[in-house]
Amino acid sequence: MATGFKRLFDSRPLSAQIVVTYECNLSCSYCHEYTHGAPIVPMETIARRIDALDELGVIAFDLLGGEPLLHPDIIEIVRRIKAKRRSGNFVTLITNAFKLTPEHVDGFNDAGLNCLQVSVDTIDPTPEMPKSLRSVLPKLSILAARARFQVKIQTVLTEQSWQSYGEFRELLEPFDFEFGFSLLHDVNGKIGIRGQHFAQLLDHHELFPGMDFFRQHAKEMLLGDFSRPWKCLGGFKYLYVSADGRVQYCSQHSGERVPVEEMTIEDLRKANAHKSCEPGCALGCVRTVSHAVGAPFKTIGSSAEMLFDFMSSRSADAPQAPVK
Repeated sequence: MATGFKRLFDSRPLSAQIVVTYECNLSCSYCHEYTHGAPIVPMETIARRIDALDELGVIAFDLLGGEPLLHPDIIEIVRRIKAKRRSGNFVTLITNAFKLTPEHVDGFNDAGLNCLQVSVDTIDPTPEMPKSLRSVLPKLSILAARARFQVKIQTVLTEQSWQSYGEFRELLEPFDFEFGFSLLHDVNGKIGIRGQHFAQLLDHHELFPGMDFFRQHAKEMLLGDFSRPWKCLGGFKYLYVSADGRVQYCSQHSGERVPVEEMTIEDLRKANAHKSCEPGCALGCVRTVSHAVGAPFKTIGSSAEMLFDFMSSRSADAPQAPVK
């Protein structure tokens, strides 16, 4: 808890996303974050990056691709992160779940995974949007039966998917899963959809739970208003570590691209500045951290939610790790 509160005010990062490969088994039309034929980052290389992020002070890790389940050592990567801070780190794996097996789930249980975020966009698959409920329903049944970690269904709102979102949620009611939500963005990270119907959907389904501050931003952007100010903390509180091991502001903007193993507190402080790409940014990952940490009193709900997730991930009888 002390570490989580310190991250609201110190010069160390809270959250990091680590790309384990850009290879993916799917080709979603809206996605800009995969390359077919991309190499798998070796386990020993990822281990060094995890160690470097731990030294910097990161406590919340996301593993992503491409498709991270294509990495043969993905369970050991989770285990490596959880070995830090005496199992206190919060680890999320972001997947399309097509490659998920019962052995994966049991391995993640044993390694201490905190959250599996499954990307599901539509009810029925299309060539442009293959991540459908029909396609992954057997995988969700495996998770419901075996997972001891949190499961979150993450959906990208598009012009093709929004009309069936209510039915989509109804079909998932038998599962005790949480729901997340992303706004479609373009290759520059700018919001890629517009319309009052999207803004109404956010309120109707109470999307972005605990993130009322960001929800208001999102509604305004959906109506074409990018005037509300905010400060991106990409490269400072939130780090995106690309497959080549360099830290970017986010998946869409490179920043200084300092190798993570060489990054210093001074490098982090340099990124604590407004960025020209802030107006219209629809990247929920960096915005969630930026709002929660950059404006903790305005975003008290999300700040509390993030700290609760971190604290509840620790064993009740685990001794506290040293605070960095």
